[in-house]
Amino acid sequence: MSLLMPVAVVLLVSAQLPLSTPLQLPTGETAQLAADDVSYAQEQRVLTARGHAVLSSGPVVLRADEISYDQAHETAVARGNVMLVNGLMAAVADELSVDLESSEAVVQGGLFMEKRGVTPQQLLQAQTPQELRDLGETPVLMSGRRIKRTGDNTYQVEGIALAPCLCGESVPSWRVEASSARVEMGRYASLTLPVVFVRSVPVLAVPWLYLPLSERQSGLLFPRPTSSAISGFGLELPVFITLGRSYDLTLSPGFYLGGGEVDVTRNIGNQDITRKEPQSYGIRGPRLLTEFRYAPAVGTEGRVSLGLLYDLRPVRNPVTAGFFLTDTGDLLRTPRGLRGEASLQHRQDLGGGWYDRIEAFAISDGFYTRDLTADIVARAAQYLSSSGVIYRRGEDQWVGLEVGLRQDIRWGYDLFGRSTVPAGASGSPAITAAPRTFQKLPTLSWVLAERPLGGSRLVGGMRVEFTRLSPLLSLFGDEGLDGHFESDGQWVVPGGTVREPDVAQGNGIFDGADREARDRVDLLPRLSSSFALGSFARLSPALSVRQDFYLGEVTGRTAQRGYPILDLVLDSRLGRTFELGGVSLLHSIEPSITLRYVPIVWGGLPSPGALPDSPGQPYDEIDSALPSTSAGVARRFLHAVVELNQTLHTRRGSSREELLRLSVGQGFDLSRFAPSPGGGPSESDQPLARDTFGRLSARLGRFSGTGVLRYDPNSRQITQLSADFRVDVPHANLYARYDDLLGEGSDRLRRGLDALVGPAPRSAQRAQFLTAGTQATFGVGIGLRYEALLQPQTRTDSPLLQQTFGVSYGPACNCWRVEGLARLARGQACPEFGLNLTVTGVGTFGTGG
Repeated sequence: MSLLMPVAVVLLVSAQLPLSTPLQLPTGETAQLAADDVSYAQEQRVLTARGHAVLSSGPVVLRADEISYDQAHETAVARGNVMLVNGLMAAVADELSVDLESSEAVVQGGLFMEKRGVTPQQLLQAQTPQELRDLGETPVLMSGRRIKRTGDNTYQVEGIALAPCLCGESVPSWRVEASSARVEMGRYASLTLPVVFVRSVPVLAVPWLYLPLSERQSGLLFPRPTSSAISGFGLELPVFITLGRSYDLTLSPGFYLGGGEVDVTRNIGNQDITRKEPQSYGIRGPRLLTEFRYAPAVGTEGRVSLGLLYDLRPVRNPVTAGFFLTDTGDLLRTPRGLRGEASLQHRQDLGGGWYDRIEAFAISDGFYTRDLTADIVARAAQYLSSSGVIYRRGEDQWVGLEVGLRQDIRWGYDLFGRSTVPAGASGSPAITAAPRTFQKLPTLSWVLAERPLGGSRLVGGMRVEFTRLSPLLSLFGDEGLDGHFESDGQWVVPGGTVREPDVAQGNGIFDGADREARDRVDLLPRLSSSFALGSFARLSPALSVRQDFYLGEVTGRTAQRGYPILDLVLDSRLGRTFELGGVSLLHSIEPSITLRYVPIVWGGLPSPGALPDSPGQPYDEIDSALPSTSAGVARRFLHAVVELNQTLHTRRGSSREELLRLSVGQGFDLSRFAPSPGGGPSESDQPLARDTFGRLSARLGRFSGTGVLRYDPNSRQITQLSADFRVDVPHANLYARYDDLLGEGSDRLRRGLDALVGPAPRSAQRAQFLTAGTQATFGVGIGLRYEALLQPQTRTDSPLLQQTFGVSYGPACNCWRVEGLARLARGQACPEFGLNLTVTGVGTFGTGG
């Protein structure tokens, strides 16, 4: 950040005032002085230039109504409409006095400006101070009362004031003042007793502040205070370190004091005792966050971060998040110890059409995110996903190798699934072994884009994919008798309702319905064509075949499954253009009928490794691509969707803008009527009609919105109701999104990858979620924002999941803004408060949110 660079440059120039015309400067350099009148008082040894006085030396030009030099005292004074230009640095003043012997300058009515969006030549052509101030943009504006040069590039400035922009006003709406500052040009500025003023009102004062003088200059950055109910007050002091032109490093040491203790009632010795205990979530202790950024070449960039925390809070049970107790009932206060986070984001153009991309994230344990943030949405995440891919993209094909990893953060197990009971815990409680999450290790894909085949009407394409699905450190999942991980280590016996211990879960033995590591080759060739039926319709048939081959890495058993997919689309389009109020409108009606037929399925999915006679066990979306019977066997099907689309566009010349789109349709499962060449299950008792649906999207001026409605005619219930809208008006906006879904999810989530419609819903349980908010700024600089998250759960709980309210103040150009926040989550008696200050060119510091 080059906030104070103009001061240093002005000092350098001010020490080079001329002695005569032509002038020989004390430094040995020469300068030219021009004016309407130049006089020299020989007795007083004073040179005076009056009327359009211009002093130039190299790229530096000084203009004033009068420039005088006292040779005896080695002082120079520029008076009246003083203007100084040196490259993109400019200054204006009423009077500038310089002592050449001490290199000290005194400025009256002076402003120093760093310019952009303008050339030095344009600045040199300015004839008045106001014209100079109005040229281009002014990202830095500052003033100083007394300036002294203390070294080649070092200066001492008294009475300094600075602001990052003019905000369109003659006087900045905010500024930072300091009693003194030590400036080393191009490196840093050290401010003593700095105070931030807003409209001449002091809002922040610190004893000392260090500012880098360029965007990539090493130095201290603004401190970052934070505050939350779970972790209390925290403070981080970031240090920025430049490692050459293409690399930099930020170290942010900090300390968190921890949230307050709460009343907890426990039954100890058959007595209910209420006492103070720490909250289950939150942190306390020192933390160091390191962030390394690099961009060594065009097309290569990345970011690496590592955060380490020594947490002094008591260790918890990774399943229940509860604290451990001693035999006497006391809280076991063994610290959680070293915890952390790491991430890698990398993108690179390798040349020759090859690229790579990495998005990798990891945390030390599943509770880490919930301990560090109070945001409800972030705390609800269940998995942390990472991926890395190297690929080659050609004109008609794509080949790539991808690794996909997921970290299960539903519970508090560490990164490698380990959990230990601390010494001294009462009864040494058993902890369920951690789940073994399956990963893509790796996926190798080759995609041949669809292309015309010879001179025929056929279009063909191909996709080949090899995938290995396996836990990271094991060859099987160890899920137990039902093939599903349960945190309590129990299961429900088929046909029963009572939960019993699952002796096969987490026992380290490949048994029960444990999933084994699996290799799969997926082949998907496709042929398609299209035929016009007169001038009003088009028929588009397509044939695909999905063939999968499987290999179990523990049992060595193989399996295969394949099926053809026949698609037939009949569609039409009718359009009409008409004028309305001088605007050309295009109305289109597009009816369509889509059929998808899988007449036969050969083979099947591999069964659980230890139960070879059980139904196949799907792992991912490709394994679950087909609808299945109640016994879990993939079945043949015939699906159909009848749909009517209507669109309304505005037409201006060759460009079109969509205003409205309305789609209504009906899905059908016609499997009971479909012939099957090879037999096989079809579930003929399934309902014929599936979801009736409608979709609407609109964009009218400042309003935009979408809506989706799906209705199941069999159960006579709405399976999905989703809507969102946004209204943008000058200085304000209003937005909302609402989702009301069956607990099983929408039809898109229920249906398989290759199915056209989903299965009929089996449960009436619903999930609802509403996000709504507004932001507004007013002419006096005040801003308001409010956001509410609603998720009804029970009749007794408040539907409000989280509310955030903010009040801010800043100028119209938003070069700075200060905001006070209040966040209230469900179950909290008192909201959390915070404060953020955002400064253009400096950044945001505060509590976040």
